[in-house]
Amino acid sequence: YLTIFRTFRQCDIQFGKFYALIIGNNDYKAYPALKTPISDAKSVELVLRERYGFKTKLLTNASRHAIMSALHELSKTLTEQDNLLIYYAGHGEIDKQTQAAYWLPVDSETGNAANWISSQSITEYLSIMPARHIMIVADSCYSGALTGSAVAKLPEGMDQAKRERWLKAMNSRKARTVLTSGGVKPVMDQGGGEHSVFANAFLRVLRSNQRVIEDYDIFRNVASQVRTSASRAGFEQAPQYAPLQHAGHEGSPFFFVPEA
Repeated sequence: YLTIFRTFRQCDIQFGKFYALIIGNNDYKAYPALKTPISDAKSVELVLRERYGFKTKLLTNASRHAIMSALHELSKTLTEQDNLLIYYAGHGEIDKQTQAAYWLPVDSETGNAANWISSQSITEYLSIMPARHIMIVADSCYSGALTGSAVAKLPEGMDQAKRERWLKAMNSRKARTVLTSGGVKPVMDQGGGEHSVFANAFLRVLRSNQRVIEDYDIFRNVASQVRTSASRAGFEQAPQYAPLQHAGHEGSPFFFVPEA
């Protein structure tokens, strides 16, 4: 695996710099406290920074102002060659009238969307970000409402030379993808030890991976683990993966490149 990874490096595939904004919200003013998001966020930050070389920003118990300020700072930092991953763990909500999905900062009020962050506003913000590849990983209730329908993935059975050409081609296109912990139903806050079922699976895949891996492969492995773990607890949960709707996706996946 390390030999393959180094071959890609030597073939001058310029993946650019990797940035991550990681948000974990436990302590809400108007909603029930959650147990695992901060632990999840800290572990995700560690593996992305140490194993994959991301420049990371970690927010815990974040307000709407803190989240939007971090996104604003990233929009000024990122270039067209860069990559951005946004990880959110916390409460989510859906507007029963409009069916719009929201992330809930810790200063959110029940029945008042003034401090909620809508999936539409997230999409609009990311559509104008200069980064080439952007991925959202969302572990919250109703996060599946962020997703579209089509799936981009690496064709199976490629030899190394073809895979290299495919990586180079995809690396030149924009990616705007999202991996969510479930659909438009509540998801499990626990079930993975000190982590949620979803975060536990996501971390296991990232820690065990030894090669350049696409977001679809991560989704496939995570989804299998989550469905199995949730079913043991008598719970039905199915992660989803798709391009982010109306955000300028051009067919590329998001790449995770472990450091040698």
